[in-house]
Formats: sequence, structure tokens, C-alpha cells
Amino acid sequence: MNIALYLFFKGCCEEAIEFYRDCVGAEVLFVMRYKDGPPDLIPVNGEEQIFHSTVKFGETVLNMSDLPAVEASDFAGFALLTHIETVERAEVAFDALSQGGHIKMLLDEVPWARLYGIVVDRFGVTWKIQVNR
Repeated sequence: MNIALYLFFKGCCEEAIEFYRDCVGAEVLFVMRYKDGPPDLIPVNGEEQIFHSTVKFGETVLNMSDLPAVEASDFAGFALLTHIETVERAEVAFDALSQGGHIKMLLDEVPWARLYGIVVDRFGVTWKIQVNR
């Protein structure tokens, strides 16, 4: 069995994909728009929104999509824990992800990691940035 994470955005999935590409080097593997999917699922004025995308973050693959605002909810109950190899790369990613978002915990040394911090990006996704010892 394999479990995949699927993030649903309120009409800003394409913007989120570009943001993650810039911030953490995410690689876009696949993008399909609602206009190219089942006609019955196209939201009102949503033909160009993302129906399904597959995005790779290092070795991790996430699926991302837009949902009509009435179906989408705020991101809650989870965080993306990101293991980054170097302090320098962690600092760059943390700073980039915090643009337009907010910091919950500054990057600092903790008992379980060389560096650890928590940021909520401008889309409401919580990221835990960690550099292992």
C-alpha cells in the first residue's frame, strides 16, 4: 500500500505550484485543467483552473488541485515536514516560504535537529523545515 497526499486549493493551485517551484525547487510532473477533464466537473468560470497536478518535492510526490470555493476548506490537521540537507538551503527555503505567510517558530537548534522551524505559507499550508544532525 502507498498513501499519497493531495492538496486542494481555493482557485490558486497554479499560483501555488509556481510558488513552490521558486521556493523549494518543486518539479511539475503533470498538469491537467478542468477544461480537459470531465465536462460535468467543470466549476462555473473554472475552465482554466487545475483539475489535477502531480508535483515532485525532492523524492516526495504530492498531488494538487483547485476545488470550487464551496467545497474547499482551510488547510488544517497536518503539516509538511521537510528534511533539508544543509543549513543554508533550509534558511533559503524558510525565508521564501514565509513571504506572504507567517512564521510560527523561527529556525533554531532543537534537541532532535540541527535546525528546525515552522512557517505557514501564503496559501495556509504549514511547513516544518528541519536539518537533521
